[in-house]
Amino acid sequence: MRLIALAAVLVLGAAAPASPILLREQAWTPAGETLAYDMTHAPAECAMDRTRATEVGRALFRSPALLGGPAARAGLSCNACHSNGRVNARFMLPELTTRPGAADVTSEWSSKTRGDGVANPIDIPDLAGVGERAALGHTRNPSLENFVHGVVVEEFQGHEPHSQAFEGLIAYLHGLRVCETAAAPVTLTHAADDVRRAVTAAEGADAETARLVLLAAQDAMGRIVERLPARQFARQRTEFEALSRELGRMRTSDDVGATMEAALSGWRVRFDAAITRLARNERQTYFDEARLRRALAQ
Repeated sequence: MRLIALAAVLVLGAAAPASPILLREQAWTPAGETLAYDMTHAPAECAMDRTRATEVGRALFRSPALLGGPAARAGLSCNACHSNGRVNARFMLPELTTRPGAADVTSEWSSKTRGDGVANPIDIPDLAGVGERAALGHTRNPSLENFVHGVVVEEFQGHEPHSQAFEGLIAYLHGLRVCETAAAPVTLTHAADDVRRAVTAAEGADAETARLVLLAAQDAMGRIVERLPARQFARQRTEFEALSRELGRMRTSDDVGATMEAALSGWRVRFDAAITRLARNERQTYFDEARLRRALAQ
């Protein structure tokens, strides 16, 4: 998680020199008057059936660990372009696009396999209802499984997906419903729920998938820590980093299932207590639009 965060900072430094570097999203969000709003709001998540498979897929959809190469090192996930399965209309990473809401799927920056040396970004699609479409992407691929496999392995140089992890991702995509949504605030409650749901999904998974989903949970915790001003919340940041290291020890244990069974009950108590304490001061964190705007202006 630290390596991903460090790489994100390096990219951010080049992407937005006029603003202090606070959140990884600054790498792919245009600087300007709406920056604080854009990083504290996202399309609301449509309701979907919560099965073991869709929860695995949801966690991986939000994790850079699913991808590879420069994209993963920069902290990009599927969710960066497709916020909660919809369109991130403000996405504008210079390595992938020349205009907001678009991405070059044949960029040499992200793919040695598909890179064509031409800057040709296309509009980012809404993934709601993607499982019902007859053809996908600019290649008009009729198979969602083949299309997604190509995106992960070829377009972003990710590792060959483990079968249960890949099945979970496909189940999550099939579950994305078409619904009317407006932008909703990104809150501590939602961020903490991302962590909890990922940890729960890991419990019911096979060993390899559990390790990948626990890594997604660690990344979700990193996204909480990013939103805590370092000086004011030094103790809380240390507390969450310790909780993340506990997940890391579970993830790297020889018997990840048995280790989770023994350790997660106590971990959940400590995590929930830390979130409850932090919630009292949420308006002082970068979950709060006004607080973030002031910090960006300093």
